[in-house]
Amino acid sequence: MTLAEALEPLYRSYLRRLDEMAARLPSEALLTERTTRGDDGRLVAGEDGLALRFDVADARDGHTYEVHGAHPDAPAATEIRVGLVEVRLEAGNWEDLPVVCAFDGEPLAEDAADLAGLLRGFAAFAWYGGFAGSRPARGTPGADRWTGRAHSVKVEMRENEVWGVFDLGTCPPAAVEALCAALSGFSEERVPMAYVRIGGKPVR
Repeated sequence: MTLAEALEPLYRSYLRRLDEMAARLPSEALLTERTTRGDDGRLVAGEDGLALRFDVADARDGHTYEVHGAHPDAPAATEIRVGLVEVRLEAGNWEDLPVVCAFDGEPLAEDAADLAGLLRGFAAFAWYGGFAGSRPARGTPGADRWTGRAHSVKVEMRENEVWGVFDLGTCPPAAVEALCAALSGFSEERVPMAYVRIGGKPVR
């Protein structure tokens, strides 16, 4: 089983929640995964520096709606190896998904900073649709209305771990597998990681 296949249940559950929310609005008023612009026409940035992108909005009054799972969704496996990286999987929600990179010991400041940059770079690439070609094929229920893009990320250092908490939006699971391949490359060229954990509680 691949990492993308193991994460598919989280992704599918999120798409189902999106479709349920979208169904509450008339089709002529439905806006999906739109960005936010200020009065000056410029994109409005969130805390992570990426422009705000909402799940669903009502074109009639501009009201926005965000999906949040009531309980974590279980992955199809609990451990997958991607290159040099042991990836541990826990239940979680696609729209609030931790990717925790644990160093084996205390990392150098520059190594932690570079890893944080890698996570932010992945989020920016996914926000602009770099993985959109891997989303479900046309004909999959609801697939036509979603963009295949990530929405936001929050990155921080916690002791010997670098945390990226992602709202992956409709970005497909293949993107996370690509991220872990890059983390394997980081482990080879910079500092080996003890493991990467995906899922679990986004805060502690």
